[in-house]
Amino acid sequence: MNRDVQRLLDEVTLREASLRDARSEFEANELTAAEFAIIEERERTALASLADRIAQLATEAAAEPAVATGRRRRRSLLVTALLCFALAAGVILWSSVTTRQPGESATGSISASDAKMIANLLNEGEVDVANGNLGGALAAYDSVLLIDANNVTALTQSGWFYFNVGSSKQQLAYVRKGTKRLRLAVSLAPNSPSAHLYYGIAALSTPGNGQLARRQFERFIALNPPPALRSVADPYLRKLNLHY
Repeated sequence: MNRDVQRLLDEVTLREASLRDARSEFEANELTAAEFAIIEERERTALASLADRIAQLATEAAAEPAVATGRRRRRSLLVTALLCFALAAGVILWSSVTTRQPGESATGSISASDAKMIANLLNEGEVDVANGNLGGALAAYDSVLLIDANNVTALTQSGWFYFNVGSSKQQLAYVRKGTKRLRLAVSLAPNSPSAHLYYGIAALSTPGNGQLARRQFERFIALNPPPALRSVADPYLRKLNLHY
């Protein structure tokens, strides 16, 4: 990963930590709603700007060279997604935290202690992604799935990791495992833009799945995704001639 991208990802990590701290202070009544709203707006605006800058660098990397073979073009797609993945991971995690009450799970059947453990593991996974520790991130997401096999965030993140590792190292078992998890994430959360995004990227990176990829990206667009995820999706939407 080049120095400019790493610097941007470091800033993403800091700003996401600022959001988490603000949320904790608000829930502890240490911040008023107005104060929290100001901090949230500031950090979200900054994160959207970072997403645009990371996506621009990733698109430039994916465009070299223009005469590449089919396999090389697919690898460029994967490189683009990897450069943007850390930022998208934070967006997915932040959305999952802010749309549920403390102790509540996607299924409603996870105990408060398990929910806290899951939240900690998801945070660890996000930090590991930002630091380039993909093995640590995958271990964290797999641990989440041992507690809650239907956790959409962990399925989406780990599914993409398995698919990407399998594709880059030509390990079919990993490709299948990753695709299965992404498919399950889409099934469990049909209104999750991130699940459709990464399932679509996986489909577009696999020969013969162009129509499946198009359907996923069309659904992604219909869900009005946040700016950070749009930045990740833009290079793929252009390839499919799709527009918001």
